[in-house]
Amino acid sequence: MCADELFTIVKTIFEPTSSNSDDGVIINYLKRIFQVLIIGFRYYPLLAAVYLDSIVSLVCGTLYSWLDYSITLANQGLCNTDFYATLDQYIRAGNTSSLAARFDYYGTGSTLLAIQLCTDIPRSLCLAYVSIKLPFLLIDKIRQRFKRSSMSDQERMMMKFTREERLLLRISDPDSPEMLYVRNLFRQADQRPRSHHLVARLLPKFIYEWRDDFTFSTRILCIYSSIILLLFFITVQACVLILPELNSAQKKLQSFVDFLFPTSSGDDNDDETVDPATTQFPVPSLQRVFILSVVTTVLLITIQLLTLLANIRRNLFQTFRGDDSEIPRRQRSRYISYSTGNIHFGGYFIGYLIWGFILLAFFVVILWTCVEAFINFGSARILERILKMIIPTFLFIYFKQYLNRLLARYVFLQHAGEVLAINNRRILMIFIYFNLFLDAFLGFISSITRLLWSVVYGIIYMCRLDYSPLGRKLELMDGGFSAYCGYIHTECCHRHPVMLIFASHLFTQFKMKQYKQIEYLGQLSDPDRLMKIAIKGHPYLLDDAIHVLDDMIQQQQPELALSITTSSSTIPSGRTTRSGRIIEKKDDGAGYQQFIFQMFFNNITTFFENITGMFSIITAGPACIQFIIESK
Repeated sequence: MCADELFTIVKTIFEPTSSNSDDGVIINYLKRIFQVLIIGFRYYPLLAAVYLDSIVSLVCGTLYSWLDYSITLANQGLCNTDFYATLDQYIRAGNTSSLAARFDYYGTGSTLLAIQLCTDIPRSLCLAYVSIKLPFLLIDKIRQRFKRSSMSDQERMMMKFTREERLLLRISDPDSPEMLYVRNLFRQADQRPRSHHLVARLLPKFIYEWRDDFTFSTRILCIYSSIILLLFFITVQACVLILPELNSAQKKLQSFVDFLFPTSSGDDNDDETVDPATTQFPVPSLQRVFILSVVTTVLLITIQLLTLLANIRRNLFQTFRGDDSEIPRRQRSRYISYSTGNIHFGGYFIGYLIWGFILLAFFVVILWTCVEAFINFGSARILERILKMIIPTFLFIYFKQYLNRLLARYVFLQHAGEVLAINNRRILMIFIYFNLFLDAFLGFISSITRLLWSVVYGIIYMCRLDYSPLGRKLELMDGGFSAYCGYIHTECCHRHPVMLIFASHLFTQFKMKQYKQIEYLGQLSDPDRLMKIAIKGHPYLLDDAIHVLDDMIQQQQPELALSITTSSSTIPSGRTTRSGRIIEKKDDGAGYQQFIFQMFFNNITTFFENITGMFSIITAGPACIQFIIESK
């Protein structure tokens, strides 16, 4: 859902602005920020409702999701398509050439509407899932509330915990990923048990190795789901909007190439077919080139995203064990930088992906255009000239490198390169002397190739935040790589499996002890048990109880006094009060509880006035003190 909103903002950035608009750069930038905030405030109530996980929050979240889904469907029913220009877009464009080309290519039928419908399917499915999932969560919450009476004490205790506490308790399970990671610390890589997950059986290890001892955080899963949908929207929009413009773009590109590289004949060729003999570079049909370029770009971006996903896991494992071979070691002076990088990680990831898609698609179009020109026309004179200048130089460079490798292996190193020890030192010094002048020329060529390769790999790896084109010494100056390092170090500090296992074990022991105390106090809350413990250490309380019975008899309550007994032997049967009445055993819990309260109310003033009595009550146990305070 957010991916569609983000793509709308990206598309408005590249739309032509009106010539008579008085909005400056700052105003437009503030508008974009306001749009992003609106997106966040639109979907934040759903996130808050699921996180609070209460009946009230789930009811509000369900109603809000239904309202948002209804408004979205009503908006889609107004036929506000992305492929037909509105009045504002028509005024900003200043012409109807793009709209006319779109109608000529797709026709005036329902083709664009069908494409729009297919484009809206992912967003509608996501909204429908949220609108259905929230009511299910609400029903499950209500069902748990009604089943609370039949739940065990442990299940009732778990319901009182927060979401974070429940997750922390589950880490101690034997099959949790953190527990499996700790177990695998004492095993070699080839001794780890193979995952029984279905995905692990289907995917080969050289593509992706599924491991049960690791799970990606919810943040990574949300970012990747948004990126996948964003990539889908960009691809569909690029194909639909650019394909109708390629015929006119081909003619303009051919004219531009002829202007840069004029032919000797000087004849202009305005025909649709291009004669290779009259132009330096015949531009082929761009429709097939564009489709191949989009497919290639999507495949490369997908491979890069999957590689980054695997690298995130590998870098986290390396950081867990203190390996700084890829991620720089954590430094105390850069803690603030790590925190800000962790904040920027998700947004930078999406921004780098968009620019990586655009730049990669542009250079892939150039590459496929050259290949298509050779296939269709058999030759392109400007490319032949460039290749004639480049190929001999590269052949000489590769020959020189191959010769150096042969000499290093069999002449200048001992044991055919198995040991880093110089052999034939005098010959090596002479060879280095004469090789210095030749390598000065080769170094000049190598510097150009270094610049070209840095540009090429920088474009290919643009969407990879774990790769920095600046090199190891300057990689922290790269904002994307710095954000990635901040995310990795923050995840290591808060999701280290050993730390989580230790914290979960301590928390589990604390809750178990607390649960046992509550269970013990729950048993002591029975008045009969409480009275038994109090009288066992302080026999004089029994006399007080007998005196209370005698007072109740004198206050015209003989039936209640005679029925104050339970199945226990707290007040023994047959004891005689001061008025001569004998206590009989009857099973009347309500009367006995009233007796207990009456007795403690009559004696509580005496307990607080008499220091000795207070000390006796304190030594009777915490349960008795708590009962007295609650009775007061």
